[in-house]
Amino acid sequence: MQSQILPSRAALVDRIAMQFDYGQNLITLVGSSGLGKSYLAESFLTDKYPDFNKAFVKLTANTQEFDVVRQLLEHSFRSPLIDQKLSLSENFLLLHDEQACGPCLWVLDNVRHLTQELTEQLQKLAKSSRETIYILATAQQPQLIPESLDIHIEPLSMLESKRLMSMFYKDLPPDEDPIFNTFVAEARGNPSVLLSWQPQQQSLNLREQSSKVGSKSQWQWYVIALCLILTALMVALVYKQELKRYWTPTQDNEETVATAIDAQAVFEAPTTTVEKVEIENDVQPELPAETPTHIEIAPVGSILSALTEAKEDASNSSNALSEQANAAEETNFDRTPATLSPVKEPQHAETEVLVGNPWYLSRSDDEWVIQLLAVTESEIAAGFMAEHNEVETQQFTVLRNGRTWFVVTTDAYESLASAKQAKAVLPEALQKGQPFFKRMSKIKQEITQSLGN
Repeated sequence: MQSQILPSRAALVDRIAMQFDYGQNLITLVGSSGLGKSYLAESFLTDKYPDFNKAFVKLTANTQEFDVVRQLLEHSFRSPLIDQKLSLSENFLLLHDEQACGPCLWVLDNVRHLTQELTEQLQKLAKSSRETIYILATAQQPQLIPESLDIHIEPLSMLESKRLMSMFYKDLPPDEDPIFNTFVAEARGNPSVLLSWQPQQQSLNLREQSSKVGSKSQWQWYVIALCLILTALMVALVYKQELKRYWTPTQDNEETVATAIDAQAVFEAPTTTVEKVEIENDVQPELPAETPTHIEIAPVGSILSALTEAKEDASNSSNALSEQANAAEETNFDRTPATLSPVKEPQHAETEVLVGNPWYLSRSDDEWVIQLLAVTESEIAAGFMAEHNEVETQQFTVLRNGRTWFVVTTDAYESLASAKQAKAVLPEALQKGQPFFKRMSKIKQEITQSLGN
């Protein structure tokens, strides 16, 4: 057994071994992330069944199906010759006929990345293998492997949490330390969180904190004082500008120059003459002696006649404009409205029927199909679909281990129950091929990975 393991975890290892001894060949260890499922599986593999052929496979999102098959068979047989065209169970039976391997213990970590086909192969070997095969898997969710016994791993208690930390940390705070107790309580028995304890960051130094608070408050006062000074300077500058505006000396001796004639004076005294207005401007330069120093104003009568003529011209122009507007309106009324041509509606294109990989990618992830055939020759797949045309079939293409596979399935079903009912009424010729169920999300994953390659 591994050197550091808690009593509760050791009891769980014994419980798993007891379930194997009772005849349960497929067990899944279920628990949330960080509870130590992988560590517990390694402890079980190290401590239990020393005479068995053992294999530990850690699955990731990039793990290929053939890599899993190769690791399991290489740890069970000596220099096995693996046929990539055959499944795990078929390879195992062929190799077992050549050389007996003895009982096997396989541990698969993180089986949520396991394909459905490989899951079914593991179930088949666990049930009907000629040798004793114990399979222990780890997962974060229950019922990932059908017909498997799910054993849930529980979080650590407060006492075991402190005991686990004492295995990895020499100097822990006393049990009365409030910060330490709060950290352990908030970890909620998760070993990964407990082992992330940082003693230097969790220490409480009141003197250091008080000095930091004092320096921070001083800087705040400095900033406030600077802001007040800047505000006072801006107010003083604005006040100075306002004083300059209101106290600028004005020229009182400037006289107003008459540049127009009062209209009332014109109409009240039409027979009188307008007095001459002298322009006095000290700023302008002096004119020569020959230039007259006054401006003669026309008689008032000529001004009145000019105003009268301007008024008559304005009335005549307005009458002409009104006549033109009336003529334009009559012309518009006489015209016949233009005929509007009908707008042709765009014709919708016919809906394209999807087949092959696009058909599968357009389906819902929750749908199911029945896989009928998987070959590497397109002619065989086409002949198979033509021979069994009484069943609605579809075909998708994937790339596995450098070879193109043509997979024939039935039409999609909404649920697994519907797929099971459809399988029961399949022709006898198709039943002999041992068809199996496959989820649409799994097919999409295989097609996407094939396109990525």
